[in-house]
Amino acid sequence: MITRLAVGLLLLAASTSAPSAFTYVTDASGTWWGIQDAASPGVDTGSIRGTQIAPGQRGAFSTSINGFGGIRVLVQATPSPYMNGEVMRGFGLTFDGADTFKTTRAIDLGGVLISRTVYINRGANWGRWLDSFTNSTQAPLLIKVAFGGQSGLGASGGNSSAMVNTSSGDAQVTAADGWVEVATPLDGDEPVGGPQATVLGTPDTPDAAFDGAMTFAGHWLHDTFETPLSYSGHDGNFQAYVNTLTLPPGQSRSLLHFVVVGPRVTAASSAAARRAVESTAAALASAPDTRGLSAAEVCTIANFSARALKRGGACAGQQVVVQPPAPAPRPARTSARYDVVEKTIGALQKDMESGIVTSQEIARAYLDRIEYYDRGQFGFHSIEVLAADALAQAQAADAARKAGQRGPLLGIPIVVKNNYDTRDMATTNGSFTFENFRPARDAFQVARLRAAGAVLLGKAALEEYATSGHYSNDAFGQVWNAFNPSKSALGSSGGSATALAASLAAGALGSQTGDSLYAPASAQSLVTLRGTDGLESGTGIQPLTWLTDFGGAMARSVSDLADMLTVVAGTDPADPATAPADANIPKDWRTVLDIRALEGKRIGFIASAWVDPFGTSATIDAEKQALAFLEKAGATIVEMGATVGGLDAPPTPPGAPVGDIRSEGWMQYIESHPELEAQGFAIASAVDVNCSQRKVPYVRADPESCAEAPAPRLSPAGIRAFRDYRVRRQQALKEWMDTAGADRRGVDAVVYPGLLSDVSVNDGGGSRAAFGRRDTPSAAYGSPTVVVPAGMNAHGQPVDIQLLGRAWDDPKLVGFAYAFEHYATAAGKGHQIQTTARTLEYKP
Repeated sequence: MITRLAVGLLLLAASTSAPSAFTYVTDASGTWWGIQDAASPGVDTGSIRGTQIAPGQRGAFSTSINGFGGIRVLVQATPSPYMNGEVMRGFGLTFDGADTFKTTRAIDLGGVLISRTVYINRGANWGRWLDSFTNSTQAPLLIKVAFGGQSGLGASGGNSSAMVNTSSGDAQVTAADGWVEVATPLDGDEPVGGPQATVLGTPDTPDAAFDGAMTFAGHWLHDTFETPLSYSGHDGNFQAYVNTLTLPPGQSRSLLHFVVVGPRVTAASSAAARRAVESTAAALASAPDTRGLSAAEVCTIANFSARALKRGGACAGQQVVVQPPAPAPRPARTSARYDVVEKTIGALQKDMESGIVTSQEIARAYLDRIEYYDRGQFGFHSIEVLAADALAQAQAADAARKAGQRGPLLGIPIVVKNNYDTRDMATTNGSFTFENFRPARDAFQVARLRAAGAVLLGKAALEEYATSGHYSNDAFGQVWNAFNPSKSALGSSGGSATALAASLAAGALGSQTGDSLYAPASAQSLVTLRGTDGLESGTGIQPLTWLTDFGGAMARSVSDLADMLTVVAGTDPADPATAPADANIPKDWRTVLDIRALEGKRIGFIASAWVDPFGTSATIDAEKQALAFLEKAGATIVEMGATVGGLDAPPTPPGAPVGDIRSEGWMQYIESHPELEAQGFAIASAVDVNCSQRKVPYVRADPESCAEAPAPRLSPAGIRAFRDYRVRRQQALKEWMDTAGADRRGVDAVVYPGLLSDVSVNDGGGSRAAFGRRDTPSAAYGSPTVVVPAGMNAHGQPVDIQLLGRAWDDPKLVGFAYAFEHYATAAGKGHQIQTTARTLEYKP
């Protein structure tokens, strides 16, 4: 028996009919405004995810907007309220079917009730945001509110943006500006994103003083209320326009903003489009459109003058905006005396062995933390499905321990990414496509966890279909980052990573095709291993790119990773790739943990791998500093690649086989799951999966493009060819490493950075990257990469390094990671502890 874990008080319950989801509104110019409302995936910020020329996958982006129109709120109060200064979400924004989104539940941030209304003018080319703040306390409150977001990404190119004009006629934002404009660099006749203007309100100028004007232009991504707006590079894409408000007790103040967008442009059409956008912005700044707003909403607007609003003297008694109630506050309490925060698997086992705690008490502590931190308006949404029998599982583990059973994961609560089959919990792949699907059998790795006595606490949320790796937009609730709770958890294993980082579980299983283990682990200071093909079984894992997919363990320490691998790694008779596994791995992975493992080892360094495509340096600088811990552990850094006459990547073997490996993966999964048809799922081929109209709308394929027949199945010989080619790729990587370095003496491992930049805020998406990314050769060459934390960058974001090895070097790499971890941790630069999900107060 299972229960669906609420992913937020405001997420609409899914049904068997077409699900309500993320909302598009189309304006007169044909722009599709994608608004992040409460519908699936429940981002619920009210910001613009992006603007497109058509919906779903067929519509190119019309501007470079990548999450814009959100608000951050900072209440000057002691103690500081939970999520103070973060992006506000959880409004329950509901679309009226025409043009307006309204709050159905206010947010209570330290006694300030917050609501917003979003209106898209379908007859023009602008949207309007009205944000209201009511002081529910008995004393005046000072708040700062930042309106803004991400207007592009990168330092150059078609997705980037830069400030190009303001109402003052320059490109520097001050309180004297009523509107500001950003634009994408032009590319001759090639269409690029159109201009975008934000209307800030009435300016404060020498000729016309106005104390309600914007007070600060900040950086949306970094310490928004203190860090000034940047005007260059990737950082120039993050604008925050700050107003400071004093709220008398029992009264409201509101802020009004407009966003004006132009069409896609070329060099020839840009000037005219910019003039049109600027003209509209200027008109709205001088005479804001307030149609549809209540008298109290208009009368409490603080960033436009009474003259601009034409308020006259009609505002007596109109100082309180009617807002829906906020949910009742939930006490930050637990009924478990034992504190599980940051406890390693080893520490949990030691305390259970000594009788300090039972598995039931540990499970109860995690469940209480899930209830408080994963649910509600500011919930992380990391766990999609929660096992109703978690405590019963823990009770059984306690009984097994009492009877003499032992094992590294006995009684340890684990979460499993929801693309692994579980016989007692829904396996959804993060999509309504597989809503309520109940596999008949556990995935191989899940079965091993059960046999080891682990407590399967629940199923972790993921990016729908585990697709791109930048956001975990699970249809049942998009995952948020525990370290930086306004940012993306990355993907696709974002739920597994956030649950671990926030101490909602002791260990996790995720999966990776390109970056879906290393990226979420990197963003939240975790350890993981994309192992050699076949190290861990793929049986019972829903595929993305069959044979490249890898289901792997995630942990907070290398020793925890070793405990996980002892249970889940090894040969599965149903998965031919795993045949060599048992002969190449230890029975107990803790036997490879040696702080001297790096002594005398040569670690390759490729200069081109340490460059951020966004042009930033803070993250890479911190990761380069961490190389010193490899040297302190006794290793030598060896320059390799093009700078010393070699290759920066392994060569690609000739003779790649032909066939649709993605389709083959799904056909094998479908054939091995006849219960899909028995349970009423109309899924007979990969086309039915990929073209499902139950996917989240912005990744939904046009039905007309899905009429083709399924790809032909691969023959047994064709499958063998693909398997053999993976082995040839492994050999190519081995030969590349064997001859690396100027002396051609080879290297024992190659070191790579993790993320290459800071992570973006969680309300963007689409084909836009959420971080500077460059994957190691690991996935493409079927060879292992271990990820190990290396402290923080200057902006407070976790960083790490990755170590790549030859096929079946997995035990050696885990030993290297343990040695690195030892020296990095001693210097305070190893695994970092998030401060968002703190210890709950014990109250029986």
